[in-house]
Amino acid sequence: MCHYDSSFSSHHKLCLSIMKQLGYGRRVMETRILMEVEEMVRNVREQQGRPFDMRQLTTPCVANVIMSMLFGRRFDHSDPAFQQLISDASDFVANFSHAIVTFPALRYLPYFKTQLAKSTSAQDSIFRFINNNIPACTEVCNCPCITSMELFKIR
Repeated sequence: MCHYDSSFSSHHKLCLSIMKQLGYGRRVMETRILMEVEEMVRNVREQQGRPFDMRQLTTPCVANVIMSMLFGRRFDHSDPAFQQLISDASDFVANFSHAIVTFPALRYLPYFKTQLAKSTSAQDSIFRFINNNIPACTEVCNCPCITSMELFKIR
């Protein structure tokens, strides 16, 4: 049998309280996912049997589940800022290179330099989107928000 010290217990309690404030133990995630599934089914029915690209449908739905977790609300699939975020995330993933992470000296070679510049630009755009939407989220949110100091403070 393992004996846990007081440090472990305090970290454990802190993690559980944060998870509960974010919806752990409630069916919050299930309802958010079901909302997007309903949206996806509605869009598939609108196609009326015509061929279409499923990525154009699933990507915004998955992104909306993540956005509803981050910001507490979903975005309209036709919102230009939301579409730009999806495009930037796709660019970031496409241009990310494990080779540059493993061998940082490669970033000075022309191919990797271009790839790193594209990835960094996409990352900056993603951060701008997040930073622009944080104030709207905190204004709408009725629940007491957790500050960054509270996250790292051990009780």
